[in-house]
Order: sequence, then C-alpha cells, then structure tokens
Amino acid sequence: MQTFEASAPARIDLAGGTLDLWPLHALHPGSVTVNLAIDLRATCRVRRREGGFRVSVPELGYEKTAVTADDLLADPRGAIAGALLEALEVRESRDVELSTQVPYSSGLGGSSALTVAMAAALSASDGRDFDGPGRVEFVRDVETRVLGKPAGVQDYYPPLSGGLHVLRFLPGRTEVSRRDVDPSGWLRHLTLYDSGAAHSSGMNNWEIFRARMEGDRGVATSLEDVAAAARDMADAAEASDFPGMGRALASEWEARRRLAPVVSSPGVAKAIEAAVAAGAWGGKACGAGGGGCVAFLAPADRTPKVREALARLDGGRVLLVAAENRGLTVSG
Repeated sequence: MQTFEASAPARIDLAGGTLDLWPLHALHPGSVTVNLAIDLRATCRVRRREGGFRVSVPELGYEKTAVTADDLLADPRGAIAGALLEALEVRESRDVELSTQVPYSSGLGGSSALTVAMAAALSASDGRDFDGPGRVEFVRDVETRVLGKPAGVQDYYPPLSGGLHVLRFLPGRTEVSRRDVDPSGWLRHLTLYDSGAAHSSGMNNWEIFRARMEGDRGVATSLEDVAAAARDMADAAEASDFPGMGRALASEWEARRRLAPVVSSPGVAKAIEAAVAAGAWGGKACGAGGGGCVAFLAPADRTPKVREALARLDGGRVLLVAAENRGLTVSG
C-alpha cells in the first residue's frame, strides 16, 4: 500500500506574537511578527485502508479508529485529523500516523506544524497538491474550529516554507517577507531552553485578546510596546544584526510579560535571570508563554556560558536546535 509522507518544521517566534490575531493588528497599526523555522519537525504518514479512519501516535501509545470524521472530532486527540478530513472532503478510509520531534506544549508551534504536515499528506493521498493561495487561512480556520478560540497566522508560514519570516500586517493584507538564513550563525547566538512546564497558547492569547477587546488600557499600551519591539526585531533580523535582535528580544519580553499574569512563570523567570547573568542579551518565552520553551540570544563568546547556566537549573533542559531553511516536504 502506497504511503504518503509530509514533514514540516516548528518555529521560534522572535517578536510580535499575539498581534497576528485579527483584529489586534488592525487596532495597532504597524504591527509586525517575526519568526524563525527550526529543525524540530512534525511528520504525518497516510495510507489508504479498509474499514474506516485510523489515527495513531505511536510515541504516545495513542490509536483511534472511527467510521466517520465526526467520530474523530469528538475525541480531543483526534479532533485535528477529523477536522482536516472533513475540510479536505476526504471520503475514503485512511490510516493516519503522526510523529513529532517538538516537545509537547512547548510554545514552538508544534501543533501547527503537525496540522500543515497532515493537510499535505492527506491531500497527496487524495491525488491533490497542498499548495497555492489560501493555505494559511485554511489551516488557521481548521485549528480555530478545534481550539474554539481565535488562532493567528504566524505559526503556519515557517512550516510551509522554512527560513526567517517577517509578517507585516497592513489594512486588508499581510505582507510576507521570507529569507534563507545561515544556520551556523544562528547556532553561535541562539539557545533554546525547555522549562519543563506546559503552556496553553490558546488560553493565554485568549485572555490577552479579550482584555484588549474590552478596552483594557494597560493591555493596549503593552501591545503597542510589543509592536515597537517587533519592528526593531524585523529591522535587525533583516540585517542579520544579532546584537540588535538580542536587544529587541529583551524589549519584547519586558512588554509581553506586562500583558497578563499568565504570560510568565517562576520557571521562565528563573531561566531568563540565569541566562542574562551569564551574558545573554535577552530571552523570551516562546508562543504565548506561561511555560514551555524560552529562546535566548547572546554574544557568540557567551553562548556556551548561557547554556551551562541553564543546564544547571532544575526541571528543564537545553535543546540544541538549528535554523531550518527547508519547509514542507511531501513524498509518496
């Protein structure tokens, strides 16, 4: 039986997250989001089968067989697969096997990478290419349905095309700038630390979103500061100016942690304190924060000390990752 396989990378959001939610960027003109694809990938394998749909995640010991996509939608762990099968109008039985290198609930956009990979593999198994305009909006809407909360768009660009993305939100459109990066250069400056505590991006972003829509002035001011730091990050990233990116990372985190109490956590705060003391320019929690991974930028000669300081902390671990220029791949 022919197997169709798709793989897509996760990402580190460097600045401007949350502002990719409509209408927040409309309320804050000049909003920018900057992110970087990394070599932690999510993979989906799809085969035709008899007797309904089967979704499995061998590394988690999960398996679910269902007659219809609706049956999968009723199971939280199979819901994304069910929503994609329905949205893509895949009628014939499929075997869907999922795997990922992305730590669970890490804030690295792992679920979005998996959704992109699944959409591509299912499309290929039905004789279609998952390409052309509208892919970002498609996967955003599928995830929004399953999450039950607004989903932004930034998490889908790195899985689709890899590299560094600068998203500028303009009235009526998103201006996307994508470029290849030098993985060795990023490796000298970038450190990723898994705090060991799960985060909840949907809930954290929803609290910020709701507060802003209800007119909370403090949240509005903090989002303006996030947007300003993200513009600085975009300028520095496009110039490969690592000191500038480090300063913008620190500024973005200072603004972001004022947004809501759930954004930071004791583990995240301790990691940032230790890394900065070891010489990092700055750090920020990935995704909506509250736990998960923390990204740091440091001078090349201080990066080993930053990693050593983080490795001494209890409960977490340093993840060695590289920038990834390769986006979605499909075979079969």
